[in-house]
Amino acid sequence: MADFDVVVIGGGPAGYAASLKASALGASVALIEAERPGGACVHHACIPTNLLLDAAIRYAEAKELAVMGVIGLGEQFNFRSATARKDALVRQMSDGIRTALRMAKVQVVEGRARFESPRSITVLGGSGSTSISGEAFIVATGTRWAQPAIPGVAPERVVTADVIQSLAAAPKSALVLLDSQGEVPFGVEYAVLLAIAGTEVTVVTAGPGLFPSLDGALVAAARAALTDFGVRIIEGGRVVAGGNGEVTVNHAGTTTAVPAELVVAVDVRKPFVENLGLEEAGVAVDGGISVDRSCQTSVPGVFAAGDVTGGPMLSSVASHMGEVAATNATGGAAVSRLRNIPRILHTLPAIAWVGLTEEAAKSAGHDTVTGVFDLSFNARAVTLGARTGIVKVIADRQPGEILGVHVVGPDAAEIVAVAASLMQAEVSVHDLASTVAWHPSMTEGLVEAARRASGP
Repeated sequence: MADFDVVVIGGGPAGYAASLKASALGASVALIEAERPGGACVHHACIPTNLLLDAAIRYAEAKELAVMGVIGLGEQFNFRSATARKDALVRQMSDGIRTALRMAKVQVVEGRARFESPRSITVLGGSGSTSISGEAFIVATGTRWAQPAIPGVAPERVVTADVIQSLAAAPKSALVLLDSQGEVPFGVEYAVLLAIAGTEVTVVTAGPGLFPSLDGALVAAARAALTDFGVRIIEGGRVVAGGNGEVTVNHAGTTTAVPAELVVAVDVRKPFVENLGLEEAGVAVDGGISVDRSCQTSVPGVFAAGDVTGGPMLSSVASHMGEVAATNATGGAAVSRLRNIPRILHTLPAIAWVGLTEEAAKSAGHDTVTGVFDLSFNARAVTLGARTGIVKVIADRQPGEILGVHVVGPDAAEIVAVAASLMQAEVSVHDLASTVAWHPSMTEGLVEAARRASGP
């Protein structure tokens, strides 16, 4: 008889979501985690990034109120204090996850796991090694940042997000590399954070576009989220050399010297599959762990969820996949639904999208109709002090399927969350257009854009 019904390896969003779901379904569960529960999301990515950005954006908004004479503001952004607040709240969230696991009777085992067979692992911890067997396993080990090597730039000057989050003071200058693997350019958030904190920031994109997944009609407004803070943008560039306090960027056939005390590489990550004994278990790996829509690997009874699978590297996706994996590991039948996943950049203004761009929808053969609404005509956006804002809805002419929603402006994340729910429920653009939204609210902008797409 196995020690546990389900053994989960990794305590990030996929892992703790899987553990809680499996326990709720009546399974005995062990969660193997080498560090504190919460994973990269809580400790090194989403949560600390948003806490620092929230502080920086509130400071930027306060500066605008000072210019208006509403309040007085004489201090600079205090990076050290923001970091201290971040650390305290991250600990609070991690402790909350540990409490939730304990209340769900999930046994948390500290250490690193390695498969010995498809039904057993060895956990190496501070007190030695322990063998644990399970009826089913869920691998949720996430990713690791892959620090790039840059010619002429000392490795200690090339930093990942967790290093920026721990700084006592912002650097005088920084170059932010964007390589989002076609997903979300999270480095944009760090460019805004550092610029607000007083850093001279240059953004260099590996590809020709700054926002490859954002609809073209909104790109200019999204770029303004950076340039309004003095961020310099070089698209299609490559760092070819570096000296003291600067780097050389090759772009468009020319080279440019850019001030860069630090080079920030936020978006380059790879699935963490090393030293897990996956070969011994017979689990197929192709960059990440290969899974089907039920999160089943090549070995029956061994599942994988989240970033380790090499799919969309988003905490929301990881949590969803963790619950799917847990359902199937306990004998249920569930499939992952990853078509309508929101993408968010918590900048000022915020940038968010879900689904296809107009260009992608046309390329996929859809007969598209679109609606665009200028949020400067939205009463709630005006009361929030928005300088600019756009909502764009892309739909199929018949039968009115909503294919994509893209937003730049206040509460963009919440607007896109509503849109994602409607798209998942297969609500038509015509139904959205006939919705009565609260006034004044940002959701009115979504409804107005849908009305323009729906026609008179």
